[in-house]
Amino acid sequence: MEENKTIYITGHKQPDTDSICASVAYSNYLKQKGRNTVAVRTGDINPETKYVLDYFEVNAPELLTDVIGKKIILLDHNEKIQSPDNIDKAKVIEVIDHHKIDFKSTNPIYFHNEPIGSTSTIIAKKYFNDKEVNLDKKTAGLLLSGVLSDTVIFKSPTSTDEDKEIAEKLAGIAGIKNIQDFGIKMKKSKASLKGLTTEQIISSDFKIYEFGKIKIGGGQVEVTELDEVNEKKQELLEKLKELAQKENYDLIMLLATNIIKQDSLLLFWEKENYIEKAFNKKPENNTLYLEGVMSRKKQIIPPLAKLFSGN
Repeated sequence: MEENKTIYITGHKQPDTDSICASVAYSNYLKQKGRNTVAVRTGDINPETKYVLDYFEVNAPELLTDVIGKKIILLDHNEKIQSPDNIDKAKVIEVIDHHKIDFKSTNPIYFHNEPIGSTSTIIAKKYFNDKEVNLDKKTAGLLLSGVLSDTVIFKSPTSTDEDKEIAEKLAGIAGIKNIQDFGIKMKKSKASLKGLTTEQIISSDFKIYEFGKIKIGGGQVEVTELDEVNEKKQELLEKLKELAQKENYDLIMLLATNIIKQDSLLLFWEKENYIEKAFNKKPENNTLYLEGVMSRKKQIIPPLAKLFSGN
């Protein structure tokens, strides 16, 4: 029967910690409400997410790359290009997200979007507002990790006071006495390029955006020193050009963010001088230093969207 059909809950391609943790937590929530759900992922687990799952002794969601004929709940994204393959041949029944909206559906569905720091914050609020469900220690820990990851321990401009309030409540349940210390340890597990190939660095948190006929690819890595990026800069630029030509990107970027000094280095390849126009700064050798920039969602994509929309 359709009512008993498994519902697959998934984040975006190249999943990050918020995407994975929110999916696992929301699946647990819906199971307590009598729904037949399973959390899945559409890509590899990154080092930070692995650290979190190991810390709270939670298994990684199973890999699901094709969703033909399946009932789906999308978390932490709503754009088709970031969704699993063949999403048009699946039945999307719900979306929960905190990004810009670019979603179409021929049927009315539950769509929950908030201008907030993480999807995990939204899921946590569902637990706190529902007296019929229990929020256990492990799930609280996962949600806390999702909040800390996406808000960069509340340093990102996407972070809100509500994210902080929710994180404090989650930390109490999860048994995390010092949120800052836990967040830093979690972030440092990912904040290194050592042992990674150039393609792994670029694709570790990669998202695709479309603005009309313009196709953009944007990856982001977190480091504690930008020197580590500069050492690999030429190799990374060559790989960006190779990927752009292979996948027909008009613009492909890697935002390397220093989580300690709260600045970023943008490496890119472009068909035209989009970056200079969008940021009103002249790049040098396909590189642009951006002081105070930490958020791809709030500080990189909006200027580009404005440029391509002609506003």
